[in-house]
Amino acid sequence: MSDRLVDRVGKLLAQAEGTDNEHEAAAFVERAQQLATEHAVDLELARARQRERQQRGTAEPLVQEQLQVGEKGRRGNRHRVLLYVVVAGVNDVMVNVAQDSTYVLGFGHRTDLEVVERLWTSLAVQMTTTAQRRMDRGEHRAAQVAGQTWRLSFYDGFVEAVGERLRAARERAVAEVAPQPSGSPSAELVLRDKAERVKTFYEGASQARGSWRGAASGRSASSRTARDAGRTEGQRADLGQPRLRSRGRLTG
Repeated sequence: MSDRLVDRVGKLLAQAEGTDNEHEAAAFVERAQQLATEHAVDLELARARQRERQQRGTAEPLVQEQLQVGEKGRRGNRHRVLLYVVVAGVNDVMVNVAQDSTYVLGFGHRTDLEVVERLWTSLAVQMTTTAQRRMDRGEHRAAQVAGQTWRLSFYDGFVEAVGERLRAARERAVAEVAPQPSGSPSAELVLRDKAERVKTFYEGASQARGSWRGAASGRSASSRTARDAGRTEGQRADLGQPRLRSRGRLTG
């Protein structure tokens, strides 16, 4: 509990230092001081520990980058956003979404953002082309489903299947990492610390308000047949994802 409190106070101080809003900074400092007083936490110790955690594992800075998803009103934008969120989730990247789903903001290490963008671009193309190929064969007409309903339901299944595969791949990669020397952090701990650093950066950098409504917003119909077809293609999709170890992600 004492370690958690020190980390909590350190994060509040880091948030105070990371914002340009003097009112937010004052609120973070006030909360940090309140916790420090109540639980006898040394503020300098908390600040030093937080900086150490942020620097440990990589000298690469944390950044925020915008990626254009599609023009306003383009069919399937919400699913392209959802696909990005799924890919980002297994690559230590946090995401904000534009209100009209035309772009996303990724928060994380630049190399991770590059991996996410490359993989997302490939999967987005595969998702749209395989859906169009099946529609050109008339599968939506055979199922007596409107084209738009069939396409979006197909996207539902595709993103769902890809997400399952990516999460399973990450779990396997972590499990396959060779045991570390005695006293060294485990792969799970390295990833947990990295995720905490990204979260702290996100909390200080994000200016998001409200919440994204998701890919199902505004839809009144769906097709089980199309969703199953999307899952089939998602299971076949080329993930093209390097092993986590090859990117130095688990080496601390």
